[in-house]
Amino acid sequence: MKKALILIVLLIFIGLAFYLTEMSPKKEIKANPPTAQNRNKQIPVETISLHLGSIDRRLHLTGTIISEARVDVLSKVSGILEKIQVEQGDRIKANQVIAMVEREEKEAHLQEAQAALDVLRARWAQMETGARPEEITQSEQLVRQTKASWETSLDNYMRLKNLKERDFISQQRLDEAMLQVTISEAEYRSAKEKLTLLRKGARQEDRDALLAQIRQAEAALRLAQIHLKNTTIRAPISGIISKRFLDQGAFVSTTAPIVRIVAMDRVKALVQVVESDLAQLRVGAKADIHVDAYQEQVFRGEVSSISPTVDPESRMADVEIEVENIDHRLKPGMFARVNLVVQRRDGVLLLVKDSLIRERGHTRVFVHENGRALLREISLGLEGEKYVEVLRGLREGEEVIVAGQYELKDMMPVRVIRRHKIP
Repeated sequence: MKKALILIVLLIFIGLAFYLTEMSPKKEIKANPPTAQNRNKQIPVETISLHLGSIDRRLHLTGTIISEARVDVLSKVSGILEKIQVEQGDRIKANQVIAMVEREEKEAHLQEAQAALDVLRARWAQMETGARPEEITQSEQLVRQTKASWETSLDNYMRLKNLKERDFISQQRLDEAMLQVTISEAEYRSAKEKLTLLRKGARQEDRDALLAQIRQAEAALRLAQIHLKNTTIRAPISGIISKRFLDQGAFVSTTAPIVRIVAMDRVKALVQVVESDLAQLRVGAKADIHVDAYQEQVFRGEVSSISPTVDPESRMADVEIEVENIDHRLKPGMFARVNLVVQRRDGVLLLVKDSLIRERGHTRVFVHENGRALLREISLGLEGEKYVEVLRGLREGEEVIVAGQYELKDMMPVRVIRRHKIP
């Protein structure tokens, strides 16, 4: 047992000595300085030249397509729907006839109002022209007759009074004579006043009262004309009939819609934007809109309105983006993905984002110059999806390394295997 143990230990020492002998030359080779060939080894890289261009920052949002306008068309008068001239899906123009409500009753009301006004106007014409000469002559004759009757009754009373003083007649007969004097005098005065009115014309109070009645009758006639006109129902806007609620023969009320019209030549994408981005958003900002039905097409739009209020729960505001839709491919209710431009700068120095090296709060790039990679620290401005704006550290036309930069150190030799074209 002891011999075996001694043999194992001996073998271990022999192996260790052999290992140290073999490894000693290799350590000496590693310690040697690198050869000139290793120092001049070039790292393959790809570059692109810095250029001036435009850059924007975008918000990626989702929303819903809505129509520019949607109108439920109602009748202003109630009655039986005599005719409806549109179907669902029809394109119509503003002021086009949609339907008609029964007219017979409204026409009768119009005729009645017209007749009442004609009567009042005739009275006014008579008042304006005054009495005819024949009427004045008749009135003058009546004045003469009543005056003669009054004078005769007065003479008769005086004669009877003398007889009464001599007790030839009774008091009753004298009283009857006095009553006749009073009656004939009143008739005379009335005839004179009528003659005076005929000569002077109507009183101002009578004229004012009749004018008020005429104005009231004219208003009633206009109302009857409006009611008759409203039996013809016209489209308030141009668009498409998206829904028809009633059929011919149905009773129409003033509260139930007949059809629904949507304006689709222009539609809107309704999105919500968080309050932190609202300060940078302006009416007229550009947007790209995508819908699932036309995945390969980009619809261009502009911000048309920004809500003046923010929802207190979601902290977001509604934003509407207007889009041309002459072919009506975008339909209300579609789901939309929106890329909304909130910032844009033109004529700035652009750098591909793939070239950036970000570490410990610093942003650096490698610039290719005379076959070497020069490390530069730079300052950035606006960041887009593919490019960034360079504020300091680079110049237009310099070659920036966009591939292979992570294997580099400052001043290392490089070999450009591809120069990307400026887009």
